[in-house]
Amino acid sequence: MDINNKLKDINVLFFLKAGLGSAIAILLADSLGLAYSASAGIITLLTIQNTKKETILIALRRIVAFVIAVFIAYVLFSALGYTSIVFGLFIFIFVGVCNIFGLQDGIAMNSVLTTHFLIEKNMEAAFLLNEVAILLIGMSIGIGLNLIMPKYKKRLKEEQKMIEESIKRVLSEMADCLRGEERDINIGQLEDDLDRLLDKAYEEAENRFLTDTKYLVSYLEMRRSQVLVLKNIKDDIGKLNEILPQTYLVADYIEKVSYSFHELNDVKDLSLDLEGLYEYFRETSLPTYREEFENRAILFLILKEMEYFLGIKEEFSKQLLKQ
Repeated sequence: MDINNKLKDINVLFFLKAGLGSAIAILLADSLGLAYSASAGIITLLTIQNTKKETILIALRRIVAFVIAVFIAYVLFSALGYTSIVFGLFIFIFVGVCNIFGLQDGIAMNSVLTTHFLIEKNMEAAFLLNEVAILLIGMSIGIGLNLIMPKYKKRLKEEQKMIEESIKRVLSEMADCLRGEERDINIGQLEDDLDRLLDKAYEEAENRFLTDTKYLVSYLEMRRSQVLVLKNIKDDIGKLNEILPQTYLVADYIEKVSYSFHELNDVKDLSLDLEGLYEYFRETSLPTYREEFENRAILFLILKEMEYFLGIKEEFSKQLLKQ
């Protein structure tokens, strides 16, 4: 991925929320006279995630981990004293428990909060409430800011159209190559664009709890499967070393697929046309020399790949009807 693509993927809003949220958390904790107010800013930073769903799930796990950390720390510090060795024992037990129960997200944050008990040598109710307040302020601001998620649905649909145009272009270029024209079929860039769009679609689905973008994710996954088939066809075309009469028929068919390529096409008519091509191949006289045999075999393989290409979309359409 080049530097321009990396710059496009930078989530400026995420950075803005992280910086602003951390500052607000510290100021609020300060205004309430809480000790170790800076920790509220760090908790806000750790709470903000890329998606709403991820933020809420991690916050819940950290609250559970906080309760466990307080319990373990209280037992150890009360029984053995507030020493570095005891804190090390706390870490040993706490990290083990978190790993057993899948609470790894809460290890770092709650370990930092526990150091406050060690420094102050205090786990009385008043100071415990101080830590609870820091935790709640940091997490509340983090969760609240993460609810401010722009809806990218319109932009995703626009990028979806661009992906479809790219696939149409690749199909058209393949048809041209079959006719002997020089074309640079760049499927690699198409794959990169599609993967990047899929990442955005999955993130949007998480932010909207899979209500509005589930279809888009499934649709793009279907297109990605088709692009893998196009890579195979590109390789097959590169193996051809002679243009036969059948080559033009295959090229015309692929070009027809490119013309009719769109989201709502159920590919039934294209499948019927493909059956007609198969019938033509079966009725054509056998090859008379080795090179013709090899090239016709490759052309037949391309048709089988195109059948699979159309089958992916047909299966997708059937699954939609079942929902």
